[in-house]
Amino acid sequence: MDIEPLRELGLTEGEIKVYTALVSLGETTTGPIAAESEVTVSKVYDILNRLAKKGLVSHIIKNQTKYFKASDPQRLLVYLKEKQDALQEQESKLKTIIPELEIQQQLRISEETAQVYDGLKGVQTARERSLRILKSGDEMWIIGIAKTPYDRLTAYFKEFHTRRSKQGITCNYLYNEYARKPFGESSAQFPHSEVRYMPEGIITHAWMEIYGDTVTIGINKGKSFSVVIQNQDVANSFKIYAQLLWGMAKK
Repeated sequence: MDIEPLRELGLTEGEIKVYTALVSLGETTTGPIAAESEVTVSKVYDILNRLAKKGLVSHIIKNQTKYFKASDPQRLLVYLKEKQDALQEQESKLKTIIPELEIQQQLRISEETAQVYDGLKGVQTARERSLRILKSGDEMWIIGIAKTPYDRLTAYFKEFHTRRSKQGITCNYLYNEYARKPFGESSAQFPHSEVRYMPEGIITHAWMEIYGDTVTIGINKGKSFSVVIQNQDVANSFKIYAQLLWGMAKK
């Protein structure tokens, strides 16, 4: 029998062994359950209690001896529905506190003005912030591209710019010449996009993203991470640098 659905339901390996043993044995005591499931008697008691709380096991007492029985397998579907309902309730509760947490976070960010996101996932997290604060007609700048590979993010960047272009956000890419293929040519295909290139021979392991009141500096050399600076004056200054480089770049 394929027990993977039971794992996906959230049952532990011990719970699966004891439950399926009970299904096979019918009403019985802990001794046969332990033998059939190959779980020690001391652990069987604890597992049976957990299964009982899930409504998957019941018991009766005969002659001062406790006999256990697996619930109707249809109960598994009921248990799944209960878990789904509980998750929906958790989601509703989370949605009520997320706005307050975001306000607190923004207040804290305003005080600190800078954050560091570690790893390639951190690079992704930092990039996602742009789509939350920009709207149709806004623009962002991406200056430079790391020489070191980050193949795991290539598919993400493509998907990101698909969403970005659908939101009507303009992106000006200023790439290193070595990124013309495939990054430059593929980036130019997205709507609301323009690509230019810096002179040949310029190699960087970092890049800049400028949008709204934010500057993100991404590094992919040895250790990957992003530094996000949220300050309108700083963003305006970096935008001036970007426009200066843009005017010197070639299409």
